[in-house]
Amino acid sequence: MSLSRRIKKLWAKLAEPGALRALYHGLALAPRLIVHVASIAALAGLAAACVPATRYEEAKSAGEVELAGRQHAEAELRAMHATVDALTAELEKRQQRLDETEQSVSETKLENSVAVKERDEATGLVDQLRGELARVGDDLRTFAKQKADLEKSLDAAQARKAELEKSDARTVAIARLTRDLTSAFGDRVTSGDVSVDVQNGRVVVSAPTELWFDEGAALRTGSDGMLAAVSRVLTLHPDSALEMSVPGPDADKRSTAFMTALGSRGVSASRIKLASVPAAPALPVAADATVAAKPVQLAKPAVVELSFSVG
Repeated sequence: MSLSRRIKKLWAKLAEPGALRALYHGLALAPRLIVHVASIAALAGLAAACVPATRYEEAKSAGEVELAGRQHAEAELRAMHATVDALTAELEKRQQRLDETEQSVSETKLENSVAVKERDEATGLVDQLRGELARVGDDLRTFAKQKADLEKSLDAAQARKAELEKSDARTVAIARLTRDLTSAFGDRVTSGDVSVDVQNGRVVVSAPTELWFDEGAALRTGSDGMLAAVSRVLTLHPDSALEMSVPGPDADKRSTAFMTALGSRGVSASRIKLASVPAAPALPVAADATVAAKPVQLAKPAVVELSFSVG
């Protein structure tokens, strides 16, 4: 059998499971075996000193070949050990890289898990903040509506207050004007000739026409005191105005005479106004004398009304 075939056969044997271990043990025992074989060969040579030289040469060649094969096998074994060591080192490196990769993957998974958890927490926080923002918006709208209602109520209260203050001021002014008119006319009021009353926020002084005018359109001689009282009150109350209501067919002439008399006492004509007086209704006349006549109501006495308004 050639040497190459033997090496191939040996390599096939080594490829089998456990062959390397058996080879290692065989190589470990080979020196002892060779020593024993050499010893046996020496003993055999001593025992048979007459062995031919050719057979000795053949045995020697066979031993050298066997030694060369063993050395070659040892070299291949060392190469295989080196290959195995290299492969083992490479395997360890790959295993290390694999471990590092797995660790990196685990760290990445952990980071992803943490990121997902943080994202979920952030999403929950955002939803919570949105809810709070919506609630705050509703509260703000409610507060704005309440504020608007309160402002309206405040404006109404202030307007009411101003109205009440104005009304109070007007009431005080009317009371003062009433007091001054009553005081100015004095005995005329206490005697009942002149009445002072408040109607629709105005102070009205009423007196019969004959106290002011004579049978014609001229002012009566005794009316100077009453005219002085009117001018004095108008002077005390510069914001007030006078509205005259003079009845009778000579109303225009009488009103002109009245205004002229007040003007001579310092009262401006712009503060005096003439009121329209409705015409007196005609008295019914019976068509037939035989018909029983109904009682005729007497006409009310003509009265001059002086209506004073406050400022």
